[in-house]
Amino acid sequence: MNIDYCINELFNPEVTYISAALKLLISFVLGAIVGIERQQRRQSAGMRTIMLICLGSTAAVLLSIWIPQNYPDMPGDPGRIAAQILTGIGFLGAGTIIQSKGNVRGLTTAACIWVIAIIGMCVGAGLYVSAVLLTFGTLFVLVALERIEKKRLLSGEVKQLVITFDTADPDTERVIETASESLLFVFNVSTESDYSAGRSTLTLRVQVREKDTLKRLFTDLRACCPEIVRIGIYDV
Repeated sequence: MNIDYCINELFNPEVTYISAALKLLISFVLGAIVGIERQQRRQSAGMRTIMLICLGSTAAVLLSIWIPQNYPDMPGDPGRIAAQILTGIGFLGAGTIIQSKGNVRGLTTAACIWVIAIIGMCVGAGLYVSAVLLTFGTLFVLVALERIEKKRLLSGEVKQLVITFDTADPDTERVIETASESLLFVFNVSTESDYSAGRSTLTLRVQVREKDTLKRLFTDLRACCPEIVRIGIYDV
């Protein structure tokens, strides 16, 4: 089997065993490219998941082409097989989104799952240039834009700031104002008060400029509110 034969099979509008195998191979490679990036970041949808989604989407499109090709008199619309891919992917993507205490995580992973399904569909339909461009466009968004976002646009990292008070009625507005002066941005504010124990907790999602900002922040918070007994900052 020479190269010219493989190229002809790739651009053959009919689905054959050779063209299907070649398209699945391309889908495998493109899925692996994005999957490696997701795996390195220890995301819930890692390399295996991304590759399976890409392969499955390609196979579904191939099936929707193969059925009318071999069974022209079969009633129904085989194109619905490919159309239902995105519906199924929507449920899978929703499973990667986590909501906890006002914080939402996993949106990027869910979007990545949706895009990788589109890449697989493009390969199955023979849109190889679109599939390759979409793959590297996805990598650019996941890798390059994240670095630009952190270093230039937002200039910091998103953290969760948890402050514990030894009173059930602290001056939270003053604490938030102090945090806003020391940090780049404060959002997703939530409070919890335990009146029986005389304690309360303030949780903030914050944008930290630099590491040395944290030392100044802790000092400023303690100065503005002596009722603070504990301050913790965590990755989100």
